[in-house]
Amino acid sequence: MTKRNKGWLSTEKLTFLALLTALQIVLGNVTQLPFLGKQFTFGYLPIAAAGAMMGPVAAMIVGGLGDLVGAHLFPQGAYFAGFTLTNALVGLCYGFLLYRKKPSWLWVLLATVAMSFLNLFLNSLWLSLLYTSRAYWGWVSVRTVTYLIEAPFQIVLTYFTLRGLQKLNLPASIRINGGKDAHQKESL
Repeated sequence: MTKRNKGWLSTEKLTFLALLTALQIVLGNVTQLPFLGKQFTFGYLPIAAAGAMMGPVAAMIVGGLGDLVGAHLFPQGAYFAGFTLTNALVGLCYGFLLYRKKPSWLWVLLATVAMSFLNLFLNSLWLSLLYTSRAYWGWVSVRTVTYLIEAPFQIVLTYFTLRGLQKLNLPASIRINGGKDAHQKESL
């Protein structure tokens, strides 16, 4: 028997990357709830899972590719690359803050705050460029309240999603740190 490929392009990692990207497309575009001037979605959960399981690069791919494909499958106007950039940067934050760490309230709180700031300030910039009827700080002020309201829900959902993933018997190459059988070596 040959040893499993544990590199970046292993079959396991590519499969989970594709699965999480598909989940991001569905949760980010199909399950939108209108909420005080913006849409509330669950598309951040697969990005956070990719960040915790496979690191910053994988989470950037899930966030960026998920937004790009989702915007073309479920268009809500003209495509604008700024929102894709924001989603990729959100993935970068999740990856840096959650990768190789046990899910804890502190790390999830820090990741959610970073994600909320990125979304608030960058997406407000993109909206001010797209719609000149309102200035940048007008968009920020309108959207700040919604981020303050939704952040606690995002923290709780992200924490319990990561805890649930931690309990699954996933391959060692994508297992969240401290997951089931974390100290046992994978059989060849």
